[in-house]
Amino acid sequence: MNDLISVIVPAYNAEAFIERCLNSLLRQTYENLEIICINDASTDNTAQTVKKINDPRIRLINNEQNLGISLTRNRGMEIARGKYIGFIDSDDFVDPDFYEKLHRAAVANDAEVVTAATSVEWPDKTKIWAGRPGVCTGFADKLKAVRNGSCWNKLYQTDFLRKHKLEFPAGLIAEDNFFIIRCLHCCAGLAVIDDTRYHYIMMPSSLTHDPQKAEKRKNDSLTISRMIVEFIEQNAPEHKKAAVAFIIKNVVAARIFRRHRLLPAVQSLRRLFRNVV
Repeated sequence: MNDLISVIVPAYNAEAFIERCLNSLLRQTYENLEIICINDASTDNTAQTVKKINDPRIRLINNEQNLGISLTRNRGMEIARGKYIGFIDSDDFVDPDFYEKLHRAAVANDAEVVTAATSVEWPDKTKIWAGRPGVCTGFADKLKAVRNGSCWNKLYQTDFLRKHKLEFPAGLIAEDNFFIIRCLHCCAGLAVIDDTRYHYIMMPSSLTHDPQKAEKRKNDSLTISRMIVEFIEQNAPEHKKAAVAFIIKNVVAARIFRRHRLLPAVQSLRRLFRNVV
């Protein structure tokens, strides 16, 4: 089966690394890709760098003004023509068989969402995030199995995303955690594979890791945490504890506190949501 996969690549001032990202997509063993590279009003040569890459599968879209990563991803989903949608950040890259194996799992299991392993890479070390292979149908099981709340190491059925009007909240860091919670709640099945990897490059200058954005990260993480809890209270109140565990692992501990301060992260969240835990 040769379904079209639309891969959405938001790019802001990505001149230094966008070529590596796009080349990893062009080298995919699954070739039927639509690569939607959206230049989010960059002030460097991002657009010119993309134009130099000669491949008809690349669609370069230029935002007239900077929309931020959430609205840029949402725009990509609106114009995607594929049966499936994937996301990749412009400073990351994927294994050559990444989309072949994600697509194979999606088709074999008729899964609306498939998640793969992630290689988290610093200049001096690498850490692998991988889940146990299989298919999860219960919401709590999906929360545990997804391994991380990012949108980019996954593949989604396009009709599924549009049917449930799933999109990213604008202007917030850790925005994809709310998107993923909603995806996991709405999907009938989550397929998990661990034999291909998304390479997540830890860039100190990125919005997620820039020390100058520390206060915004903290405030946005707490905002996203509240949004998740409110969503769970309205839609799956029996899974409050599983949702809070997801928040502690993916939002609060990862974004606000360093590893040795995990306990304060847990205590902070419990103070916010005493009625939940």
